[in-house]
Amino acid sequence: MKVLHISTATGWRGGEQQAAYLITELQQLNVACMLLCPQDSEIQKRASCPQVFTFRKKGSLNFSLAGQIKKICIANQISLIHTHDSHAHTAAFISAWLFGNKTPVIISRRVDFAVSGNFFSGMKYNHPCIKKIICVSAAIQKLTAPAISDKSKLSVVHSGIDKNKFNLQQIKNKLRSEFNLSNDSLLVGNVSALADHKDLFTFIAAAEKINAAMPEVRFFLIGEGPERAALQAEVKNKKLEQVLFFTGFRKDVAEILPELDIFLMTSKTEGLGTTLLDAFAAKVVVVATNAGGISEIVQDGFTGLISDVGDAENLSRQVIKLIENKELKNRLTDNAFKFVDGFTYSTTAKKTLQIYKEVLGENS
Repeated sequence: MKVLHISTATGWRGGEQQAAYLITELQQLNVACMLLCPQDSEIQKRASCPQVFTFRKKGSLNFSLAGQIKKICIANQISLIHTHDSHAHTAAFISAWLFGNKTPVIISRRVDFAVSGNFFSGMKYNHPCIKKIICVSAAIQKLTAPAISDKSKLSVVHSGIDKNKFNLQQIKNKLRSEFNLSNDSLLVGNVSALADHKDLFTFIAAAEKINAAMPEVRFFLIGEGPERAALQAEVKNKKLEQVLFFTGFRKDVAEILPELDIFLMTSKTEGLGTTLLDAFAAKVVVVATNAGGISEIVQDGFTGLISDVGDAENLSRQVIKLIENKELKNRLTDNAFKFVDGFTYSTTAKKTLQIYKEVLGENS
């Protein structure tokens, strides 16, 4: 079996990490993987793939990429195409529709919004070349289903993580050292792109309320993105510069995540929220909003605490409750650490391989 994975993102976020994990693990399952991605993209640099093809990034309708896909499939006798983002899906569809590529296509859908109702979207989701649509959560499957004529094409495979990447025996206190904080400081943080759908203004609003009740707590926004300047202005406006810090993009998340006392996710849309799985594995208790597939992993009162989207008041109360109630905090942390065993990237790869075999008519 030969699978061509296509990713069109130049940066590095959850979807690219999941694609890289999948490629690595599928190769352990004797699947020959090839990767097509933008030249000098992060996934080109980071994915462990023996054969990589590149292209120059253009707009969403990249006809040269569609032609390149067909050539790669013919030259390498590709069994399946697996696309990992919307533009990759579009290119694979055009390769079939306009260039006559016969290679079956599987798409991964991770975004927490419905498929557009326009004619083109209807075509690209229902074209005969699309054999399976892998949704990262049941919530995404439900959102996607109305646009799909053949519902049997929809499957759910939760994203997975590498639970072993966190060294819980030796927490390095890097954040406390870098930001000159006491080892006794309580840290509440979020690891994400600083983007609109993460609703980090609600994080700041919750931080303001927590700070009023517990001035000793410190807050971290770990990541980079287009909303940084606006978020920093909001922090300044609320006079939180001395308690809420921006770290920028970090390559050492596996080292600094276990240092947090509480992970606060305030997203208004979220496919699944694999960063929350990382928090579980790092033994960091979670408070999160009920967005997208989050409630499939953050089970309120069992693996974490859930609040309505945008409810800074309740989010702040939940954080304070966990600070004050160590027994609850420890119980949720222990439950989540055990729960995450069902969300490893090896499990994701095995379930994905079964879908490949189903599409190709192979016996399991």
